[in-house]
Amino acid sequence: MYHPFKQGMSLKIQIYGLIICISILSFFVRIIIDVDTTRDYLQTQMASHAKDTATSLGLSISPYLDTDGIIIGQTMATAIFDSGYYSKIRFINTKHETLFSLENPTHVDSVPHWFTNTVKLSAPTMQSEINTGWIIAGTLEVTSHLGESYLTLWLHTKRSFYSSLILLIASLLITYFILQTIFKPLKAVEKQALLVTRKRFTLNNKVPLAHELRIVTKAINNMVLNLQSTFDSLAKQTQALTNAVYSDPLTGLGNRKSFENYFNAVTHSITSERPMTATMVTLPSLVNINRTLSYQRGDEYVTDVAKILKLSLAELNNYRLCRINGSTFVFIAPYDITFLYNLHANLIDLFSQKQHSSHNNGYARLASINVEKSLTLSHLLSSLDTKCTIGESTIDANIDNKIVFSVEEWQKIIQSIINSGEVSFSVQPVKKSNTEFTQCYFEVFAHFIYNNEKINNSHLFAMAEKLNLTEELDKKLIRDFINIKMQYPEDKFALNISKSSLYSPEFIQWLGAFSQHYPCLKNNLIFELHELSLLSNIRVAALHIDAIKEVGISVCVEHFGTSLTSFKYLHGLDIEYVKIDGSYIQDLIDNPQSRFYIQTVNNICHGFGIKVLACLIEKPETLNILESLGCDGVQGNLICSASQVINIIDENTNKKFTFHPNVLEFCK
Repeated sequence: MYHPFKQGMSLKIQIYGLIICISILSFFVRIIIDVDTTRDYLQTQMASHAKDTATSLGLSISPYLDTDGIIIGQTMATAIFDSGYYSKIRFINTKHETLFSLENPTHVDSVPHWFTNTVKLSAPTMQSEINTGWIIAGTLEVTSHLGESYLTLWLHTKRSFYSSLILLIASLLITYFILQTIFKPLKAVEKQALLVTRKRFTLNNKVPLAHELRIVTKAINNMVLNLQSTFDSLAKQTQALTNAVYSDPLTGLGNRKSFENYFNAVTHSITSERPMTATMVTLPSLVNINRTLSYQRGDEYVTDVAKILKLSLAELNNYRLCRINGSTFVFIAPYDITFLYNLHANLIDLFSQKQHSSHNNGYARLASINVEKSLTLSHLLSSLDTKCTIGESTIDANIDNKIVFSVEEWQKIIQSIINSGEVSFSVQPVKKSNTEFTQCYFEVFAHFIYNNEKINNSHLFAMAEKLNLTEELDKKLIRDFINIKMQYPEDKFALNISKSSLYSPEFIQWLGAFSQHYPCLKNNLIFELHELSLLSNIRVAALHIDAIKEVGISVCVEHFGTSLTSFKYLHGLDIEYVKIDGSYIQDLIDNPQSRFYIQTVNNICHGFGIKVLACLIEKPETLNILESLGCDGVQGNLICSASQVINIIDENTNKKFTFHPNVLEFCK
C-alpha cells in the first residue's frame, strides 16, 4: 500500500501547492483590498455630496423661511430629494422644532442582503446653518442614501471578482505549462534514480535546459556509467574464474570440482524423508570415435549426450549435472531411484535410438545408486563406474516390488493435499554477520502431510509441475502459513516459491488480492526463488518480481552461482538478497578460488545494494572466513538447526502456533 507521508511528498506537489495557495491568497487579498478601497471612496463621495447639497439647498431656501414661504422651501427640498440620492432631508429651527422632514427607505433590491451585511457603509449626515439676514433661522440636515453606493460597490465587486478570477486562472495555466516544462526533465532524472535503486542502469539522453538539472543529470549518467563499467569488469573476471575452476569448457556443465563441492554440500542433508540419487552416464565409444574418426566428431558425440541429458532432466525441479571427465557425466538429484524409474527408462530408450555403427561399444551406459549419508565421493564414483563397466541394471533388482505411484495416483494425492491436507512447518534463522544473534529473517520449510506421513517435497513438486498443480501447492502453503504470520507480524520470514508461480500472472494477481484480505502478508515477508528459475526468462521474471515488490514482499535469489553462468542477470532485478549456493561454502577453508568468488559476489552485490547470505555453515572456521569476506548474513547448523513449529490447540482461538525454544529463544 502506498503511504505518501512515508514516501515523502513530491517536489511537484509541494511547488504546485505553494503556487496555488499563494495565488488563491493573492486573489482574495486583491478582492478585499479593492472592495475596501472602493468602499472608502464611496463613503467619502457620499459625505462630500451631502455636504454640497446641504450648503446649496440651504442657500436656495433661505429667502423662504418665513411663515408663508416655508412651503416653497419644502417644495424646493422635495425636488432635490426625489432624485433618490438622499435618505433624509430635515429642517430644524432654532427651537429644535422640525419644520419639514423628508425620508426614503435605504433597502436596495438589486444588491444581495449578505453583501450589505458583510460590507458596511454608513450614511453620512451633513448640516448647514440657514440665515435670514443676520439672524440664524435653523439648521438643514442632509443624509445620503446608501442604495446607489451599495449598487455601485456591488457591481464593482463583481467586475473585480470576475476579472481577478480570469487573471488567476490564466496565471495558473501559464504557471502549469512552465512548471511542466521544468518538471519533465526532473521526472526523467527521478525515474533514472529510481531505476538505479532497482539495479537497472539506464542513461538519460535528454539533457534539461536548467543549469542545476543539467548538472544533476550529467552526474547521474556518469555514476551509472561507472557502476556499469565496474559491474561488467567484475562480472567478466568472476565468470572467467568460474569457467576456469568449475566449468567444463565443451558442454558448459560443471566439472569434477563443481560436482565434488555440490556432493559435499548436499550429503549432510540426506534423510529418509529427503533421499538422494546419483546417476552416472558413460560414453564407451568415445575413445574409438576420437581415434578412428576425429576429435571433432568426438566432441559432437559428447555435446549430443549433454543435450539429451539437459532436456530429459529439465522436468526435475532440482538437480546438478556435471561432466567429471572426458567420457563421464554424473547427475545427482534429491529423489529416490524408484521415483526416477521413468526418467532412467526414457534415457536408456533415447540412447538406444542414437546408437549406430560408429558406436562399437554402445552409445551410452547408465547406472544409478541411492546416496547414503556416510557414502564418500570416491566410493560413490567407484561404485557407479563399476556398474557402468559391467553393464549392471540402472535400478535396483527389486524395483518391480517397490511402490511406484502412477500419474493418476499422484494427481489424487496432490489434489487431496491442496483441498484438505495438513502442512507442518519448521524454521531456521538467517543471522546477521558479526552479531551475537540478530536475525536477517527466518527461513520457513514446509512439510506436506498425506495419510499421516510426510511427502517428499522433491517428488511432490516434480509431479505437481508435470500436472500443472504447482501454483495451487504454493497457494496452499501461503494460506496455511498466514496463521503463523498473523501471530508474529513483526518478525521476518522467507518462503520458497516455485518457478511456475513466479511466471504465472494468475498467481501474481491472486497474491495481490489475498494480501488485501491479510495485510500482514505485506510486511516482513520474503520469497526465495531458485536461481535456475530466474534464468528461464529474465525479462518476465523481472516484471513479476516488480509486481511482488508492489505487494510489499521482498525477494531473495537462493542457490546463487548454481548455473555457472555470468550473473549479469542481476542487472535489472529488484531483489534484496542473494544466497550463495552451498557448494561454494564447503571447500572455503582450503580453496582460495571459492574465497575469491564469494569476495567478488560481495563486491558486485553490495554495489547494487543487495545483501549477500551464506548457507550450510558447519564449521567455525568457515563462519569466520565468510564474515571477513563481508557476507551480510549466515545460515547453517552451526548457527542454529531447523526447528519444528509446534501446533497448540487453544480453546479461544481454536489454533495457536509457537516455535520450538531451540531457535535461540525466538518468540519466547
